[in-house]
Amino acid sequence: MSDPVQEKTAQAASTGIDLGRLETLLREAGIPCHKDASGRLAVADGPEDYLIEVHPAGGVWCLFGIDMEELRLLVSGSGNEDLGEDELQRVAREHLRPLYRRYQPFFAPAGFQEEVVVDAESYAIAFVKPTAGLSPAEIVEVVRWCCRAGQPARGRGVAR
Repeated sequence: MSDPVQEKTAQAASTGIDLGRLETLLREAGIPCHKDASGRLAVADGPEDYLIEVHPAGGVWCLFGIDMEELRLLVSGSGNEDLGEDELQRVAREHLRPLYRRYQPFFAPAGFQEEVVVDAESYAIAFVKPTAGLSPAEIVEVVRWCCRAGQPARGRGVAR
């Protein structure tokens, strides 16, 4: 099964943002990050509940996910019950529902779009902020907002 996030990243990489410059700006802003094997910029030390990534195709992604093999072991325990992929995805969706409900009221009004990312290894609900038309400095502010959105009882404001 192919990785939908990688496919979207590859489709628009030629029209995307300069991740090298953005990485420098993020580090200067005190936001540690690194490029992963897929060419995405992953924010280190982000919120506990989700991952923050910046994709070369453009877009800041806040991913709430679960490892499918870990979930399979959690559900079946030491038994030999083998769940089908559809059933396992349903369980993953239910497992992530409380996080979705907690954060959706913050991400939606801030202009984030919802995506579901499923592959053989993981299931994730993502809130994606398109970065088309944003300057690198504005993207840094979106990432900073994403870091704050994961901290309860703080002023979240609205991401640009």
